[in-house]
Amino acid sequence: MTAGRIAAAASTALLFVVLLLSAAAAAVVESLAAPWDSLDLFSNSGDQRLPDADGEIPLRMYGLYHAAAAGCPGLPWTVLAGFGKAASDHGRQITDRGVMDISREQFDRYAEPVPATGAVPASPLDPVDATFATARAICGSGPVLDVKSAVSRTVNDPVAAVRIVELADVYSHAPAADSFLGSVARSAPNSAARLAVEYAGAQLGRPYVWGGNGPDRSDGNGFDCSGLTQSAYQAAGIAIPRTATEQFHTGRAVDAPDLQSGDLVFYGDPNGFLHHVAIYLGRGIIIDAPHTGAVVRFDPVAAADYAGARRES
Repeated sequence: MTAGRIAAAASTALLFVVLLLSAAAAAVVESLAAPWDSLDLFSNSGDQRLPDADGEIPLRMYGLYHAAAAGCPGLPWTVLAGFGKAASDHGRQITDRGVMDISREQFDRYAEPVPATGAVPASPLDPVDATFATARAICGSGPVLDVKSAVSRTVNDPVAAVRIVELADVYSHAPAADSFLGSVARSAPNSAARLAVEYAGAQLGRPYVWGGNGPDRSDGNGFDCSGLTQSAYQAAGIAIPRTATEQFHTGRAVDAPDLQSGDLVFYGDPNGFLHHVAIYLGRGIIIDAPHTGAVVRFDPVAAADYAGARRES
């Protein structure tokens, strides 16, 4: 073979490789641009996630929450997600109380008709059966006029009911992945810290109210500083005391250079009264309910009376 023919063959082979790579790249771009509703929402897809499902709901459960909620007028899918998170971490840790933890009486009453992909006989341990039965139980207890009343009619334990409402609040306001809040939430060291950050982020703009616990735990609309942090960690499944001074003595101490998203930061006298607490986000920023006349907002972490930080999760 002459040198010219060798060069021509090499050029042809190189062009073929380039075309293959271009086709592969186009396929990747097309798959990334595909609408979410083109995905198989009911597949057993393991670790797949959706961005508007807070990035932590398994794809199959995300689909079930939406499908079951569609059968109950006025019911947001996020309420079912709150049930699923509180009861079984979206089906990851199923106990004998079932995937959604409604009462056995409620399940037996609302399990029929069994959905096409459900277990036969119906079982509260089956994600399909449990999710649809929960949606029917909520709808069966009365019109879904507001989330708090709908959940409280379905759940006997008031503490559990509040957490479900708080989780629904988180999922309703899940931040975009490329936003500041979405970025720092996803950098949190664990899921509890992340949920606390996202719950607090969902309260941005709510007014400061001294003694306020927010709309999920009271009839009020606002928070004070420690009401915000307590509610955020309650949504994450961690109980902490009510006041800043009490919260300073929980969890474990964290040095300022080691702060991570979700850590609580305190201001005042570390050996006495702490007058303020906030949640650290990252990049030197906190989220807090600072004082009368203000709203839940972002602030710099640095202050002359910075007293220390605690990690609750």
